[in-house]
Amino acid sequence: RGMSSPEPPANRKRQVARKLFFGAEWESLAARLQEESWLAWLQREIKRGGRGLLVSFVMHSALLASLTFIVFQPRSSGDGEPVSATWLPQYIGPAKAPRRKFEIEQPFEIESAPSTKRNEATTAATTKTDETGGTAVPGVNPVGVGNSLGGRGAGLRAGGLERIGGTPDAERAIKQGLLWLTRQQQSDGRWELHQGYPDSGLSTIKTDTGATALALMALLGHGNTHQTGDHAKVVAKGLKWLLATQDPATGDLHDQRQEEGRQPSIYAHAMATIAVCEALALTSDNELKPAAEQAVRYLLTAQHPIVGGWKYRVLLRESRGDLSVTGWALMALHTARMAGIEVPPGDFERASLFLDSVQVAGSARYKYEPSSPENKATAALTAEALLCRQWLGWPRNFQQMTAGVKYVTADENLPSWSDGRRNVYGWYYTSQMLHNLGGEEWKRWNLAVRSAIVKNQVTSGGTKPGMDTRGSWNPNSPRGEGEEYADKAGRLYLTALCVLTLETPYRHQPIYPPTDAP
Repeated sequence: RGMSSPEPPANRKRQVARKLFFGAEWESLAARLQEESWLAWLQREIKRGGRGLLVSFVMHSALLASLTFIVFQPRSSGDGEPVSATWLPQYIGPAKAPRRKFEIEQPFEIESAPSTKRNEATTAATTKTDETGGTAVPGVNPVGVGNSLGGRGAGLRAGGLERIGGTPDAERAIKQGLLWLTRQQQSDGRWELHQGYPDSGLSTIKTDTGATALALMALLGHGNTHQTGDHAKVVAKGLKWLLATQDPATGDLHDQRQEEGRQPSIYAHAMATIAVCEALALTSDNELKPAAEQAVRYLLTAQHPIVGGWKYRVLLRESRGDLSVTGWALMALHTARMAGIEVPPGDFERASLFLDSVQVAGSARYKYEPSSPENKATAALTAEALLCRQWLGWPRNFQQMTAGVKYVTADENLPSWSDGRRNVYGWYYTSQMLHNLGGEEWKRWNLAVRSAIVKNQVTSGGTKPGMDTRGSWNPNSPRGEGEEYADKAGRLYLTALCVLTLETPYRHQPIYPPTDAP
């Protein structure tokens, strides 16, 4: 009827888009494009000021590339520290984590059976060959634990403190440290790492389970339980909070399960498992047994299914553990045995495989992860690994043990409360490992570590809530080694480790038969 045919819908959409993008200038731009090519127009616009658009494009492309790198970077660099303030984004949630079927596995079950084995190291009947030199390496045969906690009674300490490596000064420091810890307990029974006192830890590693477990371990190490001791009520409230926090479906004791996989997750659970199992072992209180058994079950589920080791979450086949978390997990399993909870042999076999994967220098030194460079082996990690080896059955005179002890106790690794040298994390493990051995190495080390810790305790100041430091240790004066992590985990973490280290002479009975030196 004399009218042009309507424009197709696709063309109309393009027109609208062009007007939205170019604004009111679209009509004039369209007219200019009828007279010159797109290339000529683009060149002219760049000369007139289009450079800003080009710069913006380049900057946004670089930003997009950077974000892509961050999102898809590997989970582990292979060169981590014993504690790493990172977390994995995956979340397993509260659903029950089933026990996996492993290639080298005994049928999983938890049985209660009091240990009747003597508390002495035994050499396994089976051996394996050390690839570095053909030396026969002891097989995995966990030591007896029947009397491991037998030295914690106040009467035993009073009768021979110096004989076992303690002193009145160290005992006073322990008691003052415990008083500081009791004053930090919250009304509901928990403790906190990240707030409540000067020089507290970073909020990014918040874990009330970890703080509560550390405080309870220090209190239990001095002979307190929820039934007896000067701090029985404090211990009872702490245990009650821990048990109320436990996930009834999985047995997980970590309080921050909404972000499962964060750095403190398995650390905190393992420490809490130690505390609950120690309380059970010291009192035979069957009300604690279900929680202890569930906690052990979750810990076994979290182990790598093939090559052993633990990390920040339940490990899948493509993941790998680290030595720091593994040390805490293994000690939790040995404490479970002290409480009469049997652990399947396959789990210890896998743990030994993991230790093999982080050993260097012919099993005499140890690094953080299997992928870490050999030169990243440290004295602290070596002491932790050798302690694990002792509990798994290595004999006292095994040559790799002797070589490792020589490295750990070299002059440059002796305790020093000085800037960049203090490492109470490492001292905690070294003290336990050398205490098992006894002899001159233990005597020399214990004198140095005891002196350093006692001398640097805060012994003055008020006890006002929020400002209380008396009886604690300052995590920032001096600055410790990065491996220690006290600058990030804070005052309660360091104070608990100092107390635990001073308690070494009686916290666990030595694994090996005694020597003539304390």
